[in-house]
Amino acid sequence: MSFKLTRRQVLAGSGAVLSAGLIRPVWAKTPSSRLPIPKLVDATDGNPVDLRIGEGQMAFLSGVSTRTLGISQNYLGPTIRTRKGTTLALHYQNTLSEGVAIHGHGLHVPGDVDGGPQSEIAPGAEWKPRLSIVQPAATCWYHSHTHGKSGEQVYRGLAGMTIIDDEESDGLELPNRYGVDDLPVIIQDRTFDTSGQFVYSLTEAPEDGWYGDTVLINGAINPYANVPAGKIRLRVLNGANARFYIVAFADGRSFFKIASDGGLLSAPVEMTEMEMSPGERCEIIVDLEDGKTAELLTLFEDDYDAEGIGGSLIQSLLGIGRPAPAPALTLKADPSLKAHTGPLPKSLVTIHRPGEGEIARTRDFILDMSHADDTSHTGHTSHTGHAMMDMTINGAAMNMDVINERVSRGVWERWRIRSNQGEHPFHVHGCSFLIDKISGAPPPPDQQGWKDTLVLDDDGWSEMIVRFDHLATEQFPYMYHCHILEHEDRGMMGQFTVS
Repeated sequence: MSFKLTRRQVLAGSGAVLSAGLIRPVWAKTPSSRLPIPKLVDATDGNPVDLRIGEGQMAFLSGVSTRTLGISQNYLGPTIRTRKGTTLALHYQNTLSEGVAIHGHGLHVPGDVDGGPQSEIAPGAEWKPRLSIVQPAATCWYHSHTHGKSGEQVYRGLAGMTIIDDEESDGLELPNRYGVDDLPVIIQDRTFDTSGQFVYSLTEAPEDGWYGDTVLINGAINPYANVPAGKIRLRVLNGANARFYIVAFADGRSFFKIASDGGLLSAPVEMTEMEMSPGERCEIIVDLEDGKTAELLTLFEDDYDAEGIGGSLIQSLLGIGRPAPAPALTLKADPSLKAHTGPLPKSLVTIHRPGEGEIARTRDFILDMSHADDTSHTGHTSHTGHAMMDMTINGAAMNMDVINERVSRGVWERWRIRSNQGEHPFHVHGCSFLIDKISGAPPPPDQQGWKDTLVLDDDGWSEMIVRFDHLATEQFPYMYHCHILEHEDRGMMGQFTVS
């Protein structure tokens, strides 16, 4: 009997025999290009960071120019580095012929500078938010959040990474040389047509969202990076529209997860594989002190059928004689580079969890997908004239004129969320939260840090503990939504104020 591998089974270390569909012939086995490292912009001095939103062109495929969107680059945007206790000043200029909203995903900021769909920048216009950075060190990101167009604009390139530092993280012996032993790793999947252009259609997207068949890492196919022969820190972002990835190394080597969405964990967690949903970030440490090449795999979670339990996914793959899939990123140890060889800290930060008596209110959210009988609810149709699936939360599709929830500032709440159909990454703006339960069970150690995205399965309630410390008005409310971008664009999103 076969069944789909669930998130909890992966995190628990369950094994699987892999389906034949796993091997992706579109990937070259030999690394073809050097890993692009997005330009690092130091924004800690408070001077405005100029971010031009515009069209571009990239040669993803040899000899072919692909039309793209980018932010001060041809594709993606620069890495913006900021610091707790400083002001992050951004200056967006929209040179496109359509409106764009840019959301600071993971930032703890008021609603009027959060970059939700209400803050859309008109063609030719500017937006100059000033953000007070008050949260701990974390790997965050920024991306299009334009109403009904987030999926297409992110797919074409409107996304980038944000790194927050603080004194506590400075004091830890962790790799921190950007582009040397501290690498941004933005994972996406894209499909190209016969002329080398991106293939994307919201109206033609299946119910699970829009999948690509080719993995990009920082906008490159199958790149390599020369790194020191020591500990390497990878800041991994699942920037895909809809794809869940299983991240592992081809030789089955272990690595240590040190941070999740909202910052450092209390202690490193040793792992050999982990699943990442769209929108999630994590920081991992992999040790190349042995001088061996490390091949990072980004396996498509939906390609797996579990036909037995025992061992790890990678060991199961190798155990049945299948060659490992081609790596998404190859790390080559270069002994000429100064290496970080010190021991990994045994403890990282202290995470304070509120007591049960501090939790003042409970809210329930149910995510649902259903085939509409007509197009009156969403107004979306495919080229065949048939209605697409309705995407709702608590029975309602996103309406820019409706505030779905009203929250009090500074009050701890318990949010219970479940899916009636399928797997959904549930993201909340303006905060980080602590997971209390995943489908009724305690979260595994690597999910016990600060998060802003919680993966739901259709097999029980998941719960998180959350508090909002900034205001969000009716004019500029926060969002909660599924981070499968096609689900968000089709209505699986709601709005809430904090007052």
